[in-house]
Amino acid sequence: MPEPTPPALPTRRTLLRFAAAGVATLAAPGLLRANQGVTDLEGFDSVWRDADTIIEANFGRGVVFEHAGLHLDIPDHVDTGSSVPCTIRIDAAMTPEDCPVVAHLVSYGNPTPQILSVWFAPEAGRAEVSTRIRLEQSQRVTLIAQMRDGRHLRADRDVSVSFGACAQIGSGSNDDVFAFQPEARVSVPPRAAKGEIVAVRAVISHPMETGLRKSATDEWVRQRIISSFGARQGAVEFFKARLYPAMATNPYFLFHLRAEGSGPIDFKWFDMTGPSYRAQAGLVVS
Repeated sequence: MPEPTPPALPTRRTLLRFAAAGVATLAAPGLLRANQGVTDLEGFDSVWRDADTIIEANFGRGVVFEHAGLHLDIPDHVDTGSSVPCTIRIDAAMTPEDCPVVAHLVSYGNPTPQILSVWFAPEAGRAEVSTRIRLEQSQRVTLIAQMRDGRHLRADRDVSVSFGACAQIGSGSNDDVFAFQPEARVSVPPRAAKGEIVAVRAVISHPMETGLRKSATDEWVRQRIISSFGARQGAVEFFKARLYPAMATNPYFLFHLRAEGSGPIDFKWFDMTGPSYRAQAGLVVS
């Protein structure tokens, strides 16, 4: 069940004022955290200037990136940037030795460069996730990943966008946005053979309000997004993600799990205003 009254969030003007002043980190009380290659799953990350700054902050200067083994499937052209399909895939055996540490998706033309960060445990069986993102204009989208053997991978894609969407998506006032009650839906095959890699789907209805939109009364609508999502079976969280305002409305994920044992799969979404939302699906392995 959602927790009570959400706290006040910084407005777009406040964010821009801090960014212009060169402040490295802006966070609500209790959520300050230095971003030194670590992503804050339940709060605010640093206000980055651009995609290159994010890459350097996460991996350091002078990192040599390989281009084989990392796949970013995204259309070359979209009519509207409001919901662009995107699939991330990393070639890996998904063993403790051969598995991604983290992958970051960043943009070179959105109001904020972060799009998505994802983590795969070996138990996922496949380092792949499909989702939908927002693009404000024609631009380069870049995927970067770190592997457990120390390699760094990079893939770049240029996407042509006829009509951007980052600031225009959404409707209603602050009251409307913050009164909205999300609903989650998940899908897992009810049965699987031992060792089979099964598809797991999860979607939650949510406005993913960017903080860049004005209401009909010319009021800045505060940012409200799902900032993190995770799926676990038992004690193992086999997939998790950090979401940013560039994720599409009603965030959707398709990812995987290697079926090794029967038991429920638990899903959790964290709303940056405070509430958490949960769902569960059963899996029988034979």
